Amino acid sequence: MPSRRLPNTISSVIRSLSAARDGWNQFPGNRLITPAQWAKLDPAAPNSLLTRLLKEAGDVPLALAAQAPLTDTFGRHLARLTLHVSHFHQVLDFAIERGDLTAASRAFYDRDLTATTLPPLGNIAEVMDAAGKITTGEAARAAAEGAAHIPMALPSAASVSALHLETTAARAASETAKLNTDTQQGELAALYPEAQALAVSIINTVEYHLGERPDLDAPGRRRIARAWGVVYINDDGTVEDETTPPTPPPAP
Repeated sequence: MPSRRLPNTISSVIRSLSAARDGWNQFPGNRLITPAQWAKLDPAAPNSLLTRLLKEAGDVPLALAAQAPLTDTFGRHLARLTLHVSHFHQVLDFAIERGDLTAASRAFYDRDLTATTLPPLGNIAEVMDAAGKITTGEAARAAAEGAAHIPMALPSAASVSALHLETTAARAASETAKLNTDTQQGELAALYPEAQALAVSIINTVEYHLGERPDLDAPGRRRIARAWGVVYINDDGTVEDETTPPTPPPAP
């Protein structure tokens, strides 16, 4: 025997409410929901619950679409910056090993003089911090060494600094877009409890009115209820629809 399934997701709530809205317009002589319920579905009312729900549900994918390329751009910049920072310190260590620079050079970039490992670069904060120290460290080393200063190269501190600035800008754009996405998702989530409660109320109202129809058998009631957004699940877990054979009455 098919049983009803109450909507419990944003998409199923929207489908249920939209079907009830359409049913109100399609069956003006046999409306199965109350005027108060319709007021929350009325597309002509800019502040009706369904109007606001549809708007917020549409805003979320738009925000995600705007965020995706910015997040991708930031990710590519961060990966490139990480590589440049890593190579900068590797080249620095090679120069110290060759004797072209002294171990004291590491101190300008906030590393131990005897460091045998690179600065940690496992997350965004670590990469951005290490990149910033390359900019300030190279300037401080140049000032301290004067004419004897040997600039770092391949990559240079200037190239790391430029990429650091680009990555900072890309990160800001990505974070702004992510904040907008979070805001849109939050606004949609805030409407969900009221919308889900309305969908359940409408389903109960539809089934109550149909239950008072002695001229209808159970399959007939379900057929009409489906037009108003009620979903029924068969015993095998499939959704009952117009192609589902009617359930035979029990044997006398």
